[in-house]
Amino acid sequence: MKPQNGILISILRRTILFFAIVLLHVSLAFAQEKKDIEIHFENNSVAVEKGSTFTNFLVIENKSSEEITIQNIIPQEKYPGLLFYPKGDFTLRAGQSKNLPVKLIANVDFMKLRSNEIQFQVSYTSPTVTKTESTSFFVNKEDNKNIAIYTATYENFINPAVPESSILLIVENQSYSKRTVKIDLQSIPDGLEMMPKQQTLSLEGLEKQTIEIKIRVRKQNTLYPEFNINATATDLLDNKTVGSNTLYLVILSHNRQIARGNETVSGSNFAELSYNENSSGFNFLQLRGNTTFRVNENLKSRFNIGADYYHEDGLYNLYDTWLELERKNTVLRVGNVNSNDYDYPVFGRGGKVSTKFGENNQVEILALENNYNLYGTYFQQAKGSTIVGAKYGFGNSKNLNGKVSYLFDHDPRFNVDTQVANATVSLLINTKNIIRTEVGLSQEKGLVNKDENAGASMGANYEGKFGKWDIQSVNSFATKSYAGIKRGTFFSNQRISRQFSESQRAFIQYQNSQIDPEFLSFQSAPIQSGNTANLRYYFNSTEALGSGYQFSLKKWNFLLSPKVEKQKTANFYTSHELFSYRMEANISTTFGAHGLNWTAEYSYSKENNKADWFNSLRTTLSYRYKSFSLNGTAQWNAINVFDLNSYYDVDRNFANYNVYASYNFQMLHNNLIGSFTAGTYYSELYKNLNSNISGNLEYKISPSWSATGYFNFSGYKSTSAYASSGNFYQFRLGIKRSFTAATALGNHKVTFQLFEDKNYNGLLEAGESVLANEIVKLDNFVAMTDKNGKVVFQNVPEGIYTLKVNESAGARLMIDPVIMVNNNINRKVSLVKNIRVSGKLKEIRQAYDEVETDVTGIVVYAKSEDGVIYTAVVNQKNEFEFFLKDGKYDLYIENDKYSYIQPTQTIQVAKEGYPETVIFEYKKKDTTIKVKKF
Repeated sequence: MKPQNGILISILRRTILFFAIVLLHVSLAFAQEKKDIEIHFENNSVAVEKGSTFTNFLVIENKSSEEITIQNIIPQEKYPGLLFYPKGDFTLRAGQSKNLPVKLIANVDFMKLRSNEIQFQVSYTSPTVTKTESTSFFVNKEDNKNIAIYTATYENFINPAVPESSILLIVENQSYSKRTVKIDLQSIPDGLEMMPKQQTLSLEGLEKQTIEIKIRVRKQNTLYPEFNINATATDLLDNKTVGSNTLYLVILSHNRQIARGNETVSGSNFAELSYNENSSGFNFLQLRGNTTFRVNENLKSRFNIGADYYHEDGLYNLYDTWLELERKNTVLRVGNVNSNDYDYPVFGRGGKVSTKFGENNQVEILALENNYNLYGTYFQQAKGSTIVGAKYGFGNSKNLNGKVSYLFDHDPRFNVDTQVANATVSLLINTKNIIRTEVGLSQEKGLVNKDENAGASMGANYEGKFGKWDIQSVNSFATKSYAGIKRGTFFSNQRISRQFSESQRAFIQYQNSQIDPEFLSFQSAPIQSGNTANLRYYFNSTEALGSGYQFSLKKWNFLLSPKVEKQKTANFYTSHELFSYRMEANISTTFGAHGLNWTAEYSYSKENNKADWFNSLRTTLSYRYKSFSLNGTAQWNAINVFDLNSYYDVDRNFANYNVYASYNFQMLHNNLIGSFTAGTYYSELYKNLNSNISGNLEYKISPSWSATGYFNFSGYKSTSAYASSGNFYQFRLGIKRSFTAATALGNHKVTFQLFEDKNYNGLLEAGESVLANEIVKLDNFVAMTDKNGKVVFQNVPEGIYTLKVNESAGARLMIDPVIMVNNNINRKVSLVKNIRVSGKLKEIRQAYDEVETDVTGIVVYAKSEDGVIYTAVVNQKNEFEFFLKDGKYDLYIENDKYSYIQPTQTIQVAKEGYPETVIFEYKKKDTTIKVKKF
């Protein structure tokens, strides 16, 4: 038996050796093919901002000894904001390579993309092989979850003679999720005492809250009596700053300085020159700058420039460069122009003019060529689309706004003419119900093949609140051939939620989205029946039904959300479907300056045409401490249908990992500011490892000079059997200059003395009193009269100003309010003060009736004997007031919400005043309280 076993072992060894040699040859063959044609993006990762455009180059290198033909270059899906990408149908000789630009704009829909990966499929053929490969890059984008902080008016006045004043601060949550934020206030310069200086608020999605801030003046600068209050909002979930604003505060003074002279300005009026170098060899000098200046008294101007100079080749590129002129309500912009609300991507070089009229009406007209560059020699100045458009916005300040737009696009490169008309209307029924509708029409015409498409879109959205119930319905539909951004889309999102308490909420949500567009044929080739090479097709859909329960326990927040989801994606080459049962969980908390957030999503899924089910999981853990954050993500198996598109023949049990860290800092008395980020991404699905580190620095050398720097290093390594690798670096060194703000020549002293003109003759006479402590405005500059009724505006530039005096108190100017300042002015100003009439609404309740009423906002009318009608609005204290001339008036209320005991009252207003308070008694309608006696 032993010899026989030896023979079997020898045969087995030879067989293994044979198969190993064969496998080695096959592997070498595949390796040679892999290395022969290399397809990748120049940048593995691109940082984007909302509204900006960016370009990444698709690099195709033919390292083989044969000529290849690039047949098609197709995006993996219909990426919103995709402005341009190469279409293929060209050849590459042996040893030749091409860098092809892929240009996108980070519009709202792009920023909403669930995946940060932008993927393209490239099909090519050679005499020996026909193949389709995928390549991708990642975009770094951050969600905007800002907290807006502002006051009802731009200026807030503080009277130093009063021991304590107050302002109302509005805090608005601009996110759709519930937030708990901390508001911190800081006086700039130091000199204000604010109570409370720090406050914690809990805000529902899109909720506004008003808080009262008590203010005392500790020290005052009488020449420049402005203070700024720096308000900062910090999200207590992750201890991250999510909002800030500078509030303008004026301490009233009778001696007001207007022009301050030359001052440095940060954020505008600057120029920066920098040197940029990167590993691709595209080294260049860059100039960036912007300025705002006044041409004359009625004309303001803004200018921005962006320019690159490639010194090695002597080539240059001018972009993001524009000049804007504003006169009254009209704005003209020439150069690089962009616009929105056309339901069509609008960006290029040309001109745009817009003008406002009425309260909320605006007209805009634009004409441009769709080319990102204004002018240059670095990029070939190819002829882009010619776009002309117009837009009319309308509405009122209360409950209605909308717009109507039309756009015509002639594209000589694709030989297509496009027309798109779009209209939207938003109606605020009340503070708790909003309706928005949209409709669009389009027409496309191929200029070579003479094929045409007409399309339409429509949409209807509703947001409402009924007690503790919130309802949200978002719906839109566009036909396959609609030429707008929503081409071939159907979207329906229905969400109902209920608030059980401040710490408990539940919701149910249904979503159905579909993308199935239809395009004109490529005009470069005639239409052939049955030939799909001249057509484009892709299809994506997601349908999901889910629910969720959110609750909080002390500093801990929890979310549980089960969901059933079906996804599908298809194109001419592939088709995949994924059906999943999902469970999402989220836990977050804060400990002082520390924050933790953990999210996990488990799925039990089934791929189409396969009988077995599989498990998958994606989880993210985030940690933040002050300005440092660390985030890690892990994924096992396919989470969405696009994970099934990998061109690698991998087993379903794959894993992807991602680790990302960032740090923002300020040091050396805030003269040095900057940030560092670093991250690495490993994908077993796509067989690659990506790493990136970047930093941004600015050092303030002097009040007007700064040194700037930026660096980025990224590396790529394929982990497939026959791998490739590469890296990329970029750095920038620059110098930044902030310029002084210009002041108009010819400054003067303007003095007013205010008095009450009792006999209406415009002269200050015996028996007429001066008006002390009256607020006076000279345009937007504010002061207050002293005990002699005088107010002084120092250092006033020449020009035309409008004088306003305490209109809220009913004072009326007896002179022309338009003041021409071309020398020193000392003028007595006569005013006629109307008589204050105050009133109140008082509820008459039955016994045991404890239901509160709200009469805030009810309008009270006062009709004089000559038929003139004045109005007043009831405030939160149920009070109202009029400022009337002497005479007889009928006061009445036209409101059927409540029953009024005496809805009309007649009063006689005398010159001496009206000391009585007008009382309107009211009671609830159809309310009877029955009391059972025992």
